[in-house]
Amino acid sequence: MTEGKILKQIEELNKRDDYRGIIDLVKNLDEKDQTPPVLCELARACNNLAVLSDPDDVDREMLLCSVEVLRRIKDDIPENDHLYNFRFGYALFYLDRIGEALERFKKALIERPDDEDTKEFIEMCLDRLTLPVFRKNFSQRIKEGWEKFAAGEAELRRLISEKADSDEITGCCHELLEDTFTDPCFEVGFNGEKYDLILSPEKDKYMLYLFDVFRKHAPESVTKHWNIFLGRQPASKLDKFELGFHGRRLAPSDVTVRIDQDENGDCMVTGYSETLAQVLGEDRNEAFWFFDMLLDMALGEIVNMRYVDTIDLSDKPFESGAIPLLELRDVMKERFGEKEDWDSAESYLDTVSGFEMKPREFAEDEYPTPRLDSFVGFSCVPQFMIEYINGEHDAVNKADNDGVAAGFIFFPVHVFEDDENTKRGEKILNFRDELESFIVERAGGNVVFIGGASGIDNCYLDFLAFDIRAVLDAAVKFFSTQKIVPWAYYQSYRTDVKVLALMRGE
Repeated sequence: MTEGKILKQIEELNKRDDYRGIIDLVKNLDEKDQTPPVLCELARACNNLAVLSDPDDVDREMLLCSVEVLRRIKDDIPENDHLYNFRFGYALFYLDRIGEALERFKKALIERPDDEDTKEFIEMCLDRLTLPVFRKNFSQRIKEGWEKFAAGEAELRRLISEKADSDEITGCCHELLEDTFTDPCFEVGFNGEKYDLILSPEKDKYMLYLFDVFRKHAPESVTKHWNIFLGRQPASKLDKFELGFHGRRLAPSDVTVRIDQDENGDCMVTGYSETLAQVLGEDRNEAFWFFDMLLDMALGEIVNMRYVDTIDLSDKPFESGAIPLLELRDVMKERFGEKEDWDSAESYLDTVSGFEMKPREFAEDEYPTPRLDSFVGFSCVPQFMIEYINGEHDAVNKADNDGVAAGFIFFPVHVFEDDENTKRGEKILNFRDELESFIVERAGGNVVFIGGASGIDNCYLDFLAFDIRAVLDAAVKFFSTQKIVPWAYYQSYRTDVKVLALMRGE
């Protein structure tokens, strides 16, 4: 059957709103007949079937099917093709992945700049991103996620105990976690007494915050069977391991490393083994990935994240200054382990990075972008601030996908003045601390504060909100009970949305 005839059949089925018929038709075609235009129509049918029956209770599986189909044909479709991007954006919008949806709708508008449907979706996206209220926020996902895990973990334990196929075990665990996290990375096993669930942030500190709050809500029915770890744990018998790698065998005991620190204390670990050097010449990315995994095994993922800023590989043996990989954790503990919790995830989450920047000057008729007046600050997760300043949205889009609102509250500083007891700067920071404490008390575990900044015009308080309504309701209450600042606003970590008023003066 020709492509034209297939598309004509699909058109007739669309006229009858027979979306299931379209799905069945396309799935039963020979692979050669599933051309990009035909698959694009399949995605449209999946979208319609998922949403049109009830936009408030969408079929996520259908929407995910649409996304998968559209990804499959992305290289065969022009970058700004209207129908492709509109259908992609439509699926992402109803999956609550609003930031990604906005980018697709903007691409769709390039080819058809007067399309009203596309413009309407762009406006809806911007409204949703200004106040990121999700169909299921992360707080709800935690609750429902543990309920699902508790209901299915016995089957997961059975598969592990019976040494089932690794893909079957991984698939089972992924299904138990996928409603909570957009793309969870994990490992499972049995230590002889209890089962282990290892939640790996993959070097992303933002994900470590999510895993931390998720772990804290684990029900007793789960924890009596499972240990829940944050980050890959150091291997207890690394000297006994031998790993398959690029068709070769590699023993971690054959790897040597050198540690270098610069004047700022930043640490680089360079590795060498004959096997790693051979693979380095064949596939550089694969060699670096494997060496990073070896560091996780030797140090533990949290120590690797916290203290190793850069990794490198040598293509020849070190002349001096090298130590066996097996001794690396002891050396790192000697350098950084002045506190007992030097290797704990909780301690790492409390670490901050300070920064200084040059405030931007705005013209008199130019609206000053919040935060660009900052001159000093600190952050536990700098990627949000860095991308915001650069007009990028990858980090905040990822948070949106998880049902997490990443943003900041700000208020003016001109109202604070020195007095005989307290300096102006101290008053500003005390006020910010009072705001943070008030929100923590009122919003409970629905918020994690991750930084702040001082600006020429405003003071900023940064956070991740797992239930944005609870957090902003608490903020509104705080500002309504004080008589110092005349106004306060909330801003998502995006420069393409409006600010949201928490309090306005007269």
